[in-house]
Amino acid sequence: MQKNTYAIFGMGNIGRILATRLRAVGIPGGQISICDSDPVRAEATAREFAAQPIVLSASTACAADVILLATPPKAISGILRQLAPKLTQNQVVVSFAAALPLSKLEMLLPGKAVVRVMPNAPSLVGNGMNPVVYGASVTDHARTQVKFVLDALGKSVEVADDLMNWYVGLSGAAMRSLLPALQGLTKAGEEAGLSHPDARHLAAEVMLGTAALVLKTDLTFEQIKALTPMQTVDDDALVLLFLDAARSAQEKTKANEKKLLELA
Repeated sequence: MQKNTYAIFGMGNIGRILATRLRAVGIPGGQISICDSDPVRAEATAREFAAQPIVLSASTACAADVILLATPPKAISGILRQLAPKLTQNQVVVSFAAALPLSKLEMLLPGKAVVRVMPNAPSLVGNGMNPVVYGASVTDHARTQVKFVLDALGKSVEVADDLMNWYVGLSGAAMRSLLPALQGLTKAGEEAGLSHPDARHLAAEVMLGTAALVLKTDLTFEQIKALTPMQTVDDDALVLLFLDAARSAQEKTKANEKKLLELA
């Protein structure tokens, strides 16, 4: 996979994460092309990652082995309509756009290898958890190509496309739900006399350690709670808070999906 070429469309948060991780796992900048609707940003980020700037209308825009779509969801259909006539069966297209179903992507690229991924921000440091859906035309070789990218981002789990909107709240946006807990613990550490860096570090390590207990043991949540008998929060209220957050994200994404399909 080290010899593959990659084209990243859209240099917002997700596009930058993709460029950062590809470079981190040893992909030379010369094998990465960058396209953005803002040519100034495209040039600047291409220089930053020692990559090649491209424009959508150029023949080089669809020359990469792996095409990574990180633009806003509403821009994906227009981009794919321009790329579709030029793509070959040997390429794989990976969409990181929320709310745009695989069926729509496959309709725009009939017979082509299409993959849908729900990205999340911890991928920036290689600790992401990214749900993925593979299209009907994805070959074993294309899967291997995509797996290389997913491994560079962290971990992945294959899911059904009709459940992907749920994963916005379960994975994509979940970090936003968890950060207030870290902020509160950090503030408590500062009140205890720790410096901000030390308090932040302590809070993050406690969350990492708690997650490790879940991942590395078969203990139930109640058994893990019993390891620290002092109850400091209303457990039931917090459970409902996070459940409602995931439900809300799913509902918002479903509504966005409907709007996108109406516009397309």
